[in-house]
Amino acid sequence: MGGCWDASKYWVVAAAPGVVIRSDNGEVMVDLDGDGQETTGWNILYMHTASEDRVPVGTRLKTGDRIGHPSCEGGASTGTHLHMARKYNGEWMAADGPAPFNLSGWVASTTGEYDGILVRAGERRESCECRIDETNGLVSDNR
Repeated sequence: MGGCWDASKYWVVAAAPGVVIRSDNGEVMVDLDGDGQETTGWNILYMHTASEDRVPVGTRLKTGDRIGHPSCEGGASTGTHLHMARKYNGEWMAADGPAPFNLSGWVASTTGEYDGILVRAGERRESCECRIDETNGLVSDNR
């Protein structure tokens, strides 16, 4: 198995209100303080967002507004999915860094590069329970 599938029918929605300052090549960057700068305040990146139906630059979003669909666009990808990342004052912040990444009570932590979990009230979700290591280059031929 391998390759990339079509964009998902499901929607990526805004985790917080802000202004779209970048929308190209699979990326949507939302500036939460609305000043149009990635070097000040908080910004959230939604990566691998399909070009079809993707929100344009300048759009003011409210929490829950539609951004686009998970896809394979932007960067190396072997399957339809979404990455979320955040910046504070221009610096990338780890999901389990000094300021926890809290999404409506779901708190993120990493278990390895491109792997992580969300936990809320004792319930745990893996970043991709469907992941196939062979298609992500994580299993060598020398097992």
